Amino acid sequence: MYYLGIDIGTSSVCGVVYDAIHKKIESINKKNDSISRTINSWENIQDPIKIIFLVDEIVHQCFSKYPDIRGIGVTGQMHGILYVDGDGKAVSPLYTWQDNRGNEIYKKNKTYVQYLIEKTNYSLASGFGFVTHFFNIVNNRVPVTAKKLCTIMDYVVMNLTKNKKPLIDYTNAASLGFFDIRKNIFNLQSLKDVGIDPLIVPEIKESPSIAGYYKDTIPVYIAIGDNQASFLGSVNDVRKSIHITVGTSSQISIFTDKYIEIKSMDIRPFPTGGFLLVGAALCGGQSLMILKSFFESTLKLFESESVQNINVFKTINSINSFSDNKDALIVQTTFDGTRDSPWIRGRISNISRYNFTPENLIIGFMKGISQELYDFYMIIPEYIKRDKNLVVGSGNAIKKNKILIKIFEEQFQKKLLLSEFEEEAAFGACMLSLMGETNHA
Repeated sequence: MYYLGIDIGTSSVCGVVYDAIHKKIESINKKNDSISRTINSWENIQDPIKIIFLVDEIVHQCFSKYPDIRGIGVTGQMHGILYVDGDGKAVSPLYTWQDNRGNEIYKKNKTYVQYLIEKTNYSLASGFGFVTHFFNIVNNRVPVTAKKLCTIMDYVVMNLTKNKKPLIDYTNAASLGFFDIRKNIFNLQSLKDVGIDPLIVPEIKESPSIAGYYKDTIPVYIAIGDNQASFLGSVNDVRKSIHITVGTSSQISIFTDKYIEIKSMDIRPFPTGGFLLVGAALCGGQSLMILKSFFESTLKLFESESVQNINVFKTINSINSFSDNKDALIVQTTFDGTRDSPWIRGRISNISRYNFTPENLIIGFMKGISQELYDFYMIIPEYIKRDKNLVVGSGNAIKKNKILIKIFEEQFQKKLLLSEFEEEAAFGACMLSLMGETNHA
């Protein structure tokens, strides 16, 4: 019994085949090289055609080795959108979750995000699909042939099933904004109030529902958000786990039965019922990439001949110990701001004559990643986190970095358990297809 999960990440596209009998996985990972150059500093876009090509390659390889795959689940980067025409073809780039057009000034010194929040009272941020769409409407950037908008994973499902209209589940719908999570519907009136035609909205279906069939025989299920997929693919006990994942961004996620609103945190639908409380930091593993780039640039400045032979991440991971003292460097890893305050930036403080060393800088960056997630944890009500005694970590930045694990353990005063399988989001998509088969049996 084999199931295929596909994860369209920001920097990579992954496929995982899960052997449900022997509880083993096999993965294929390809670099997501679809980023498109743009003259606009605030714009972050990718080419959906290149992404589809990568997905098709992965699917072909998986079916070549495992022709009896029984179902396909799909997940990927949330919040972003693309436009499709009446034939279901992409007519725009993918505007990703990192797109910053919503923070441009709209009118009366207010950004597009600020205007929409004041107008609708919804919690929104730049990169959310309907914020991007509103900007595009105002600036005449919506393609004339656009009939619907959808997420990149919805578009992948369309491609696999040959559907002409996108379907979206609650997890991805909520990530676009203007979504009533308690009723699981888009607020069409609020969309109309800001000049958005509700006809652009994709149809909502509950997951795991069958969206269609790959080659007319293999069920393909409605895509879910990568946050929920990663949670599904990482934790064994939903109700007792604190899930920490560090990828391009970083997140802390906790399950709750009841709807609750907490300032600076997201409340997101969970595919099997209930909600995830999510604290999302915009720079997680990306912080370490910034540090890597800094060290590489420094080395090139002084030793241009030998830089190519130096593995910066290997050196970072070779640090065996650190001391938690008052003379440590303090690094705030908000290099891309936060959802609530996109204009703030990271900083390094508490620098003395003696502590400004490469080792302390590395430790400071890692502590900054941990601190940003721990700050979210601290504002969660005690009655929700009282029975959460398992801290589960996922993402390559954690799994490949022993010192980061130790820092998280000291921060949370709990042992950090690593998720059982690699590529947790893609594995979570596998689990979705397995659940879908059970529900439709």
